[in-house]
Amino acid sequence: MKLSAATTGLLWGTILLLGSNIIVKGLGFFYRVVLVRLIGVEGVGLIEMAAPIYSFLLVLAGCGIQTALSQIIAARHGAESRGYLKTALLLLVICGAAVTGLAYIFTPWLITHFAADQRIALCLQTLLPAIIVICLASAFRGLLQGNKQVGALGMSQNIEQAVRVIIGIGIISRLATADLAVQASAASLATVCGETAGLIYLLCVYQRRRKKLFPFHEAKPRCNARAAHELLRLGLPLTGSRLIASAIMMLQAILIPLCLQYGGWDIRAATEIYGRFSGVALALLHLPGVFTAALSVSVLPAVAESMTYDISGRRLLSQRVNQSLQASSAFTLLGMLLLIIFAEPLCTLIFDNQPAAPLVRILAVGGVFMYLQTTLTSVLQGLGAVRTLLINNIISGVMLIAGILLLTPLPELGINGAAIALNICWASGFVLNLFSFYHRAQVKLDWRNIALRPLVAAVITSLAYYSQKFVSPQLLETHSLPLLALEGLGVCLIYLLILYLQGGMVALCGRNKASGSANGAAKHNQ
Repeated sequence: MKLSAATTGLLWGTILLLGSNIIVKGLGFFYRVVLVRLIGVEGVGLIEMAAPIYSFLLVLAGCGIQTALSQIIAARHGAESRGYLKTALLLLVICGAAVTGLAYIFTPWLITHFAADQRIALCLQTLLPAIIVICLASAFRGLLQGNKQVGALGMSQNIEQAVRVIIGIGIISRLATADLAVQASAASLATVCGETAGLIYLLCVYQRRRKKLFPFHEAKPRCNARAAHELLRLGLPLTGSRLIASAIMMLQAILIPLCLQYGGWDIRAATEIYGRFSGVALALLHLPGVFTAALSVSVLPAVAESMTYDISGRRLLSQRVNQSLQASSAFTLLGMLLLIIFAEPLCTLIFDNQPAAPLVRILAVGGVFMYLQTTLTSVLQGLGAVRTLLINNIISGVMLIAGILLLTPLPELGINGAAIALNICWASGFVLNLFSFYHRAQVKLDWRNIALRPLVAAVITSLAYYSQKFVSPQLLETHSLPLLALEGLGVCLIYLLILYLQGGMVALCGRNKASGSANGAAKHNQ
């Protein structure tokens, strides 16, 4: 059977963003490896301590307007788009300028009273100009996302990352003898340059595609209070949820080094350990996110659009959510399996930091829940359940902070305690989002394809790999990157083959009778 148009649209948009995210993640990962080797895990630790504070300010300035604009444009099919874009730009300029100005004033006080290592001050101040740049870019991203122009979104991310990597490596390599704080601030300056390049590209795309982006004629489109009220009504609850998530990340960056110091490590050792945790282990954990990130961007407007159909909305929603969760689960389990199997050679050969391997294995156990939670978050956003997401984030965040405070200071656990706390946070967040989805949508999920088949494939693949110990133990001793890549490819092929033999790949492509009926009913509604 042919794929339904709804499925084809969702998969095509996801594939476009997947290609872009592979490039972005690949460049970002390469950049992280170079940073670790140029400035060490201590320098990366400084960057990772400043980044959550910057992210918190960025979310505060954005007010959730990008997502709100995307939802509105997707639901209205382009009507009044120009007026909403102008209103969004005005709101973002005001909020971005206000947050950036206040941040410059209060950064010294914030660092003095809350930072575990005060060397992050210069790094954070160098990052602040990117806030206003990203605020402006987010309006155009919301417009493109609402119109499903995912190719332009992906290209802007590619340009941002490429400029960031080139400038960052160029500046830091010239500052090899400079102070560690200065080297870390050079990475921040590269981020500002990358975001500026991305904004310039989005402006060019906007000028080139104006007629396609605004298919309806609007008489004197202008900023208006009604559009501002609707944008803020949808965006502010989402901002609350993201502020909670950013605040939790900021507390994590502050509390983990402090708890390590309380457990007996000095400031430099605590910064180095946190750099290993955030700059190496979490960097590897986020690599499989190339697919789920693309999927999340595509799912949000797809879910919002499915709710506009009177007859087929429920079936179309069920189809899209099931396929999204199936894809997320299948690719995430494969990624986590690779990290668990190859944690030690990955950390040693790529980062030259073997002590990070146990952290990678601990985090990979909870990584599946993290990625599934991300997909469910996009689904709930598309359903408009932003207040529910806020409550769920608060509950899981409290569990994370409690876990960090209780487990990290223990000498026998140390940074492993923080990793366990993160796993608890991700698992609880996934369960809360799952119950919220059931309550909100009352859609039946196909757990055989979402969980059972990928899990069976992962278990059989791991058994097949480790059975080599009884045949050729030397095959498991990876000494080079080419051999590591070859072994990883073998694991992937076995996993995908087992998933295919179970029928999991067919289910992933949406070849079912419900697809056609949902698509036909949707056309009838239109």
